[in-house]
Amino acid sequence: MRLILALGNHPPRYQNTRHNIGFICLDRWASSHKLGFSSDDLYDYLIFRQVVAIKPKTFMNLSGKALRAALLRWKISESLIVHDDIELQPTQLRIRSGGGDGGHNGLKSCFEVMPPSELKRIRIGIGRSSHLPADKYVLQDFEAGELDNYAECLKLVSGFLDTYAATEFSQMLNDYSQWKKSYSDGKAVGIKSPKEEQG
Repeated sequence: MRLILALGNHPPRYQNTRHNIGFICLDRWASSHKLGFSSDDLYDYLIFRQVVAIKPKTFMNLSGKALRAALLRWKISESLIVHDDIELQPTQLRIRSGGGDGGHNGLKSCFEVMPPSELKRIRIGIGRSSHLPADKYVLQDFEAGELDNYAECLKLVSGFLDTYAATEFSQMLNDYSQWKKSYSDGKAVGIKSPKEEQG
């Protein structure tokens, strides 16, 4: 069984904040398969094919508690985190294994449970604000129409999650690499083409 862990804040008032783009992605993916979530003490979850997908019911900075509980409940061979990243421009995607927390409190909490090298990641860019500190910016709702710009990005993530559910991370990474090559000019509408990063 493989694990998909989306990061976000569970209370409804955070539903449409930038910090919750991981939850938004997972909800869209679940909806595309007409799947609903069941509830446990520390997370909402669903099982599809060979994956269990969870949304922690803790606050972001305690996401590791949900991760630990999932690892104890299921026999997990591979773990993937879907999360927001202020270091990437809005709608930009990166898929990688390992890496630092970049100041992300949800990742910091997860790294207390598993070493970064064992966690696969889908990073979704939300950009930075020119006038708000990061901790306030990420907790703001997307502005009217802003989330519409993520339509292609969310569709891509759903496709990558489908691959992960059917195969494994290495195949999803291969699909991502092929996608990068196809958008090498960076001019695709609604999404920015990434460049391979080092480290």
